[in-house]
Amino acid sequence: MKNNLSYLLAIVGAFTLYSCETEIKTNAEYKDITVVYGLLNPNESNHYIKITKAFLGEGNANDLANNSANFNYADGELDVRIDEYNANSTFVRSFSLSRTVNEIPKDDGVFSNTDNVLYKFVEPSLKKDYSYKLNIVNKTLGKEITSETKIANDPSLTNLNQITKLKLVNSSGSYLNHDFNIRTGANSGKVKVNLIFSYANHFTDTAMQPEIKTLKISLGEQKTTTTEGGDILVFTLNGANFFSALTNSISASVPNLNYRRINNCVLEVISAGVDLATYISVNEPSTSITQNKPEFTNLTNALGVFSSRNIKNIYTASSGFNATNPSTENLNGFDNDGQTNFDNDTKEKILTMGLNFCDPFNTSTYAPRCVDVISNWNTFNP
Repeated sequence: MKNNLSYLLAIVGAFTLYSCETEIKTNAEYKDITVVYGLLNPNESNHYIKITKAFLGEGNANDLANNSANFNYADGELDVRIDEYNANSTFVRSFSLSRTVNEIPKDDGVFSNTDNVLYKFVEPSLKKDYSYKLNIVNKTLGKEITSETKIANDPSLTNLNQITKLKLVNSSGSYLNHDFNIRTGANSGKVKVNLIFSYANHFTDTAMQPEIKTLKISLGEQKTTTTEGGDILVFTLNGANFFSALTNSISASVPNLNYRRINNCVLEVISAGVDLATYISVNEPSTSITQNKPEFTNLTNALGVFSSRNIKNIYTASSGFNATNPSTENLNGFDNDGQTNFDNDTKEKILTMGLNFCDPFNTSTYAPRCVDVISNWNTFNP
């Protein structure tokens, strides 16, 4: 009898413990953790700061992430300002940031995209030798977040005068490479270069407008050796990779496609501010066996990064590359007169890849003339 009683008590105890465990709260007490991402670009007028909060709650994490109120601060909860200081660290002026909702749509993902909240100010002429200090005040909690950044200055192409036509293949069909020598601007920690190839799709259906398409071909990225600027970084456009990118990215079969016309290309040079470059490097995949990675933020009382990013386009014209956008160009810097910066052998290769490009000036031996597929070529004006 005693053994039976002990057995019964053990069963009751087991069920009691199980019942208690299902009611245990697994989450610690909530603590406000602010996450900030902001990159100032001196070549843009609209500047946005993303400010969210980490969330904690009982239940399914995906369900919590699907409610934007869990990670967005309420309207009026934050005061956000950026102060401008000159090279002598003297205060110049202040920008108050306004809260915007869905001004820039958010892509689909784990987190809800119903309310994409960004904090914005407008200034077309950020000074490249000035400093900008971010100040965020949570009025509900009395919490202040600060950070500071300098502006990544413009890079330049040092061999600009040496570049006329890009020659990426010779008459015998051998692929060639082309080097671009980039001089870094001050306050830059990393530089990335892309060649943007542009073309226009024209359709047999006259109700369909011509479609401008672009293809980014990466020339890689490199870290700078000094934040003072003046580094010369060499980026190579590989001829074989260029033509492979065209083949893999441009479909030969598009509904109602009549022909394609080659436009001009743009060299895109992206300079990351020093803190942004550090943040990127710290968050790269670890090669260590332990997979331990240091944490980095340049904000007080918050996570994330506040830095700068300079996106500089070196435009092209029929005569070669230019530091500024020639007034004769249109289509946002993509020349559309068929006079590209490619030499004849390179252009011939593009025209004969089976991608439906036509020749506007009858210089190709094999490609169809554009005048044979359209009569009003020179009146095209999208």
